[in-house]
Amino acid sequence: MHGATSSALDPVDKKLEAVYNSSPVISFLWNAEGKWPVESISANITRLGYTPEDFTTGKLVYGDIVHPDDIDRILLEVKKHSEKKNTSYFSLNYRILTKSGEVRWVTERSFINRDIKGNITHFQGILIDNTELEKTERELLETGQKYQIIIERSPVGLLYFDENGLITHCNKSCSDVIGAPAEKIIGFNVLSSLNDEKLRSAIDVVFLGNPGYYEGEYVSSISGKTMMIKASFSPVMDDDGSLMGGIGIMEDVASRKKAQETIHLNEMRLEALLKLYQMQDSPLHEIAEYAIQNAAELTNSKIGYLEFLNEEKNMLETYQWPSDLNDYFGEEPFMHPVKSTGFWGEAIRERKAVIVNKDYDSERVDDIYPGTNDEILRHITIPVFENDQVVAVAGVANKVLDYNESDALQLTLLMEGMWKLVQYKKTKDVLSEALRMRRMLESIMSSSPAIVFLWKPEQDWPVEFVSENIEQFGYTVSDFISGKIIYGDIIHPSDLQRVRDEVERASREGFSDFSQEYRILTKSDEIRWIDERTLLHYDENGMVDYLQGIIVDITERKHANNFMRIECDLDNVLGETAGLEETFEKLLDFTLEAKAIDSGIIYMIDQITGDFNAVAHQNLSEKFVASLSHFGSNTLIARLFTTGYPVYKYFAEINTMVHGEDHDSEGLQAMAFIPVKFNDKMVAAIVLGSHTELEIPANSRNLIETVANQVGIIISRIKMDSGSQKSKNNLNSLLDALDEIVFIMDIEGSILHVNEALIRNLNYSEKDLEMKDFLMLYPEDWEDDVLSNLDEIMSGKSSTCEIPLVSKEGILVPVKSKFKISDWGGQDVLIAISSITKELGS
Repeated sequence: MHGATSSALDPVDKKLEAVYNSSPVISFLWNAEGKWPVESISANITRLGYTPEDFTTGKLVYGDIVHPDDIDRILLEVKKHSEKKNTSYFSLNYRILTKSGEVRWVTERSFINRDIKGNITHFQGILIDNTELEKTERELLETGQKYQIIIERSPVGLLYFDENGLITHCNKSCSDVIGAPAEKIIGFNVLSSLNDEKLRSAIDVVFLGNPGYYEGEYVSSISGKTMMIKASFSPVMDDDGSLMGGIGIMEDVASRKKAQETIHLNEMRLEALLKLYQMQDSPLHEIAEYAIQNAAELTNSKIGYLEFLNEEKNMLETYQWPSDLNDYFGEEPFMHPVKSTGFWGEAIRERKAVIVNKDYDSERVDDIYPGTNDEILRHITIPVFENDQVVAVAGVANKVLDYNESDALQLTLLMEGMWKLVQYKKTKDVLSEALRMRRMLESIMSSSPAIVFLWKPEQDWPVEFVSENIEQFGYTVSDFISGKIIYGDIIHPSDLQRVRDEVERASREGFSDFSQEYRILTKSDEIRWIDERTLLHYDENGMVDYLQGIIVDITERKHANNFMRIECDLDNVLGETAGLEETFEKLLDFTLEAKAIDSGIIYMIDQITGDFNAVAHQNLSEKFVASLSHFGSNTLIARLFTTGYPVYKYFAEINTMVHGEDHDSEGLQAMAFIPVKFNDKMVAAIVLGSHTELEIPANSRNLIETVANQVGIIISRIKMDSGSQKSKNNLNSLLDALDEIVFIMDIEGSILHVNEALIRNLNYSEKDLEMKDFLMLYPEDWEDDVLSNLDEIMSGKSSTCEIPLVSKEGILVPVKSKFKISDWGGQDVLIAISSITKELGS
């Protein structure tokens, strides 16, 4: 049924020919010469754009359509198989060209036809188009490599453990969180070696198919590092619903809270590219045992051996059948160096079958098959090749009769088939692992707070890929992949040009990666801060051909930074302000930093009557402030505070409470009533309003209540400082009423205070002496005497000193001084009281 069909064909043959020609399998009959002239070809060659006549007329030979880069290899392969007299079949994979020049991958399976003299006359073969399979395999491998890069560069700590609890992968961020190198983490068993009961409980539920979560202190069983962590664990299920293992996402909560408190962890600092290996077919030891068992049976042997060559370690992995003959062999291979192969290793050195038909003493059998204790009567050993490289050695022993060439041939053919199965298994395992890794990475990305993007290097970055967890911002994957939205559309307009400039700079200067922080808009127009980590990929011309990015929501970290800044600024309020009115205005400024809050009033509470009196206000009309400037303890407004908890209401709900007046013209939408406490006692109150929001957001409420706590502390400090200052002012007045000269110094000798008598008699001002060394009040050449007298006074030997003081003009003033150690505002000080012993100028 090749070439043009004959009209003499009966109906059955015509039907068969029609079926055959509609098949994707193309058949050929080639002459065994040159580049294979075609004698016969099936009509479905039209699938490649050619007609049967293109070949049968001699216009084309088969070699003309083989890809130029593959033709030499095909010629060598055909020659190699042709030279093997016992070979009648071979299979090849290569590329061909269609008539339009398209490249297609094909698998050729051919039989070798020989004449009665053994000379090759024809090759009869079929071609199977496997282009899509090749394309899929390559794409899977490339995708796995890209995902591996993304995971390893992730700022989130990621790890993976298998169904037995063994950690098989962790990324660098995970290593940083745990405080140990990856090689110490990989191989750790989370089921048997984890000491922390609470953390293990969160992991145990994964093995029941449920997610687990833990947040708290953790002492690493690997590094001994104590840390505050946030960890979430998710099961990974196979397509059939069986557990494949689990994913862990770990964040250093301590570092997050420190800036937060820097970012919700770790995040992380999750990790880690991930690696999973699970056999789909029989394990290697079963394949090996099956092959050598059949080899022994095929050659009527009692014992069989199979050795795989491990080139990296220069070792041989030996399997034996029956596997229970001795303790050396079993599921795990017996390993031994190639150099100790003994006599039987001649098959490797000779590169051909070695037949030995003589008995050996049992004491010497180890020279034939290392590790065996069996008596060897006779044996045969053959090498297994791949591309002229010895990859395995097989042997059988103890046949009743002598071995011959037929045994060697049967053993060779069987082991070549076994090796192809092993190679197929390895190829399938690579593809299977790529598929599993893809599922794993997609699962990780879906459960991770980090969103993965793949952008085109075009204006405002069209999206080629985005992970499904983009839904946390209200968008779907199809919003971006369809082109309905490009990434620049969701960047805050105020930040867009800055982001454009940063990407352009990184590309221009050849950066491989960079990071930046900016704002984006969610689908509901909420503003979120994100941290973007970007990798730039360049083509062979040095141009950016795509960008890989990971974005993490850091809005809470930004809020945490605001909290810390406000708390720090509030601590400085008293030092920065001149009076109570300015202090309260400053406190109100801080409160209005909350999102959506734009106006407010602060009240002090009369501790005797319980009345509320306004002390500061902002962004409200005078009429409105006047209506709320004072209200008694029994009013409805007061009761909103005395509940002891913040109250948030629509303005319409409280409008009628404000002295029954209508304040709709004020334009307020929402209001908050915040009691201010110190030591569980209400000391003040704050009324806050929003002209833009119907309801005060949760984040703003957190900030308001944080500031309110600080306001309570500051008001208490104001009252305490006010009392202390009053006492201090009374003491200063008393000292100024004395005729004696008084100065007060700290233990280091710095002057803290002087009275009016010193200023009057020595002509210094307070500014001249503030925090100066007290020795400036004594003559320079008397300093040693002053210090000696003070030593005696401090040790209790004396309490008086008659060394004169010196005025600002340098005039000596004779005095008799007494010194006393006392307390001054909670500080140990030395007080000097000096009486003038002569009139000045006499």
